[in-house]
Amino acid sequence: MPELPAFNLGPPPTPLPGKVILTVDDILYPYIWVFYAAFLVAFMFTPVFRRVAIMWGIIDKPDGVRKMHREAVAYLGGAAVFLGWLCGVSVSQICQWHVGQYAVFGLSDRITVPPVAVFGATLVVLLGLWDDIRHIKPIMKIVVQVAAACMLLWAGFGRTLTAPFVDAFVIRLVNYTGLEITKDLQFWIVAVSSFAFTIAIVVFCCNAANLMDGLDGLCSGVTAIIAIGFVLLSIHIAQFPQLANPASVNRDALRVVLGLALLGSVLGFIPFNFNPASIFMGDAGSLFLGFSCAFMIILLGEQEAKWLLAGLVMFALPVLDTALAFARRKIAGRKLFSPDKQHLHHQLVARGLSVKQAVLTAYALAIFFVLLGLAVIYMRTRYAGAIYLVLFCGIIVAAYKMGMIHEKVIIKRVPPRRESPEAESGESKVWD
Repeated sequence: MPELPAFNLGPPPTPLPGKVILTVDDILYPYIWVFYAAFLVAFMFTPVFRRVAIMWGIIDKPDGVRKMHREAVAYLGGAAVFLGWLCGVSVSQICQWHVGQYAVFGLSDRITVPPVAVFGATLVVLLGLWDDIRHIKPIMKIVVQVAAACMLLWAGFGRTLTAPFVDAFVIRLVNYTGLEITKDLQFWIVAVSSFAFTIAIVVFCCNAANLMDGLDGLCSGVTAIIAIGFVLLSIHIAQFPQLANPASVNRDALRVVLGLALLGSVLGFIPFNFNPASIFMGDAGSLFLGFSCAFMIILLGEQEAKWLLAGLVMFALPVLDTALAFARRKIAGRKLFSPDKQHLHHQLVARGLSVKQAVLTAYALAIFFVLLGLAVIYMRTRYAGAIYLVLFCGIIVAAYKMGMIHEKVIIKRVPPRRESPEAESGESKVWD
């Protein structure tokens, strides 16, 4: 079989003596089975969980106010997504190394998936399932999400996430002011800020995905697009392995495996969730997708600050929707987690788009942010940060001009559209 040409998402570095540069085929070939397993399991078990949900009465009933679907729809789709992801991660344990032909001292010939990744994901899924069945207070959701984030920190993930930013700030502060900052103080600044930032990423991503889960196929489709971006970034990092650093090589493989498992499980669920949906993922699915994206962003951030920014740019659509929701509720004097019907997808439907058109518009925006995230790795970190800041502020201003920050009465859809054969449905969350 002829070797595929190298496909680099960024400018290739100058080859050093003895440095290995892998092709995309070298990296994907051993791990593609992860995608197959995740996709097939999610695809086959989604109808099963739908039957279970209907049997046990775990359904979402329309309320005629915020919920846009007209008939009761089964929950538990998130359980199928999680099961697909779990099977994909499990299959990785029998896959060969993508650097198997090279000597990597200190590692076995199989990827090591940290148990905390599975435990944290399981914890947020159980949280979501309990909320789907019994409903729990928002503060309890926050507590469990913080616990999941602390599990990642306990396992060593995200402990130095802010180090590049803190180090650069300290150097400039010392140079311009002459202050003396000890290594111990700098260490504690990095530790405290990294711990806070890691917890914030997990909590914010979980709830951002939960808030976006408001129309058929919206959260799952946007997450699939983001997962594609994460996989491309992970492949690019793995193309230039540091064979002398066993932990780095395992992280390269871990990013690819988790990205493929996430992508496969979501794609296996989308056919049943796209409008008109026959099953909803519920909080179990949206919180799990948010946690998975947060973990991927943390793993990317451990590589370099530029990769952290790239991951955040790719996840920008849920972040912006959540930021606008919090700003809107704060201005209105309401609780930050009080429900409303003013999200981006609601605004699109109120302006005359059908559910499918609104969802496809969100897909287009997600693709734009993924492409922008890929472009970030071409430039220096300071330029990437400037682009992210300008883009974020520009969208905030545009949202303000469109009336998406101040609450207003949503324009009701005309009756013919509501009675059309394409049932305009969507999910409702306690958090949105």
